[in-house]
Amino acid sequence: MAEAPASASPPAAAAPGPLLEVEDLSVSFHVEHGRMLRAVDEVSFKVEKGEVLGLVGESGCGKTTVARCIAGQIAPSAGTVSFEGRELGQRRSTEDRRAIQMVFQDPYSSLNPRMSVRHVLSELLVVHKLVPAARVEDRCRELMDLVGLPPDALDGLPGQFSGGQRQRIAIARALAVEPRVIIADEPVSALDVSVQATILRLFEDLGSRLGLTIVFISHNLAVVRHLSRRVAVMYLGRIVEQGDRESVFGDPRHPYTRALLEAAPRLHQTELARPAVKGEPPSPVELPSGCPFHPRCERAEKICAAELPLLLAVGAVGDHLAACHFRAEAAPAARAGSHRGGREDPEKTGEPPLNGAEAR
Repeated sequence: MAEAPASASPPAAAAPGPLLEVEDLSVSFHVEHGRMLRAVDEVSFKVEKGEVLGLVGESGCGKTTVARCIAGQIAPSAGTVSFEGRELGQRRSTEDRRAIQMVFQDPYSSLNPRMSVRHVLSELLVVHKLVPAARVEDRCRELMDLVGLPPDALDGLPGQFSGGQRQRIAIARALAVEPRVIIADEPVSALDVSVQATILRLFEDLGSRLGLTIVFISHNLAVVRHLSRRVAVMYLGRIVEQGDRESVFGDPRHPYTRALLEAAPRLHQTELARPAVKGEPPSPVELPSGCPFHPRCERAEKICAAELPLLLAVGAVGDHLAACHFRAEAAPAARAGSHRGGREDPEKTGEPPLNGAEAR
């Protein structure tokens, strides 16, 4: 008689983890007189498959450095970048490099001016052996269709296209190697406002059609609010607030996030003066003690200058985190009405979604 199996039911599958995980990432650079510039300081976040994470902050806060670490272009001083649960080192396999692709800010400098679009795309397809030689031309045409360009665009050189068209070509180049994650580093900031919306809709469409996971980097809060499901706000190399879009925009708990939201221009605003972040960011080479934001914070107290606040949960439920000693305090009632969470229709609100709320 055959022996019965030890268990009639198969073992439970392990719960899937995040597709991309950044943990305690730090990047420092040597500057003059032997000093160190800490561009990124213990940044951590997770991105689920198919999710769009918005990474927002002032120029120089470390957003691009984080992006380049994720893409393997810069080696971190400390911390890890993991993909599908595997830690990615600086020396990555061809498959790992294909899996995470970047779309850069400036479409005018990110493309080789001497190579036709067909040459750019077909070279990638051939080198990576992604399609048979007989299908290269067809695949190039498919990529043009994906980004909303006609097939005859394949014959053009980058200098023959507008800024928006060049950015579409750059997106097609990233898609050619069939990535799982797209790191979009300020992809619309160099474009006219009239073109920004079309590129954002393209990212939105590609994310849903191809199941892409996107880390969308911007200094424009309105752009991030439109596209992202989750948001992380950076200041001087650190994440100061993180959570789902509705929590961060509807109930901001860090004074920096509140100030950025309050500084957003309104189409029907009657007051001449808008509240804004006071002063300039301190030098990243000579950071203040305690909370880096305290010299510019209206809520600052003695503890803020003495102790660095950790990025901790705002409440008992949810993943809304804030690095503030007073994170339990909700936004004042007088301001709460101006913090609108979610994705709103600009035609209903009367507020331009793409050229306002810039974190500058």
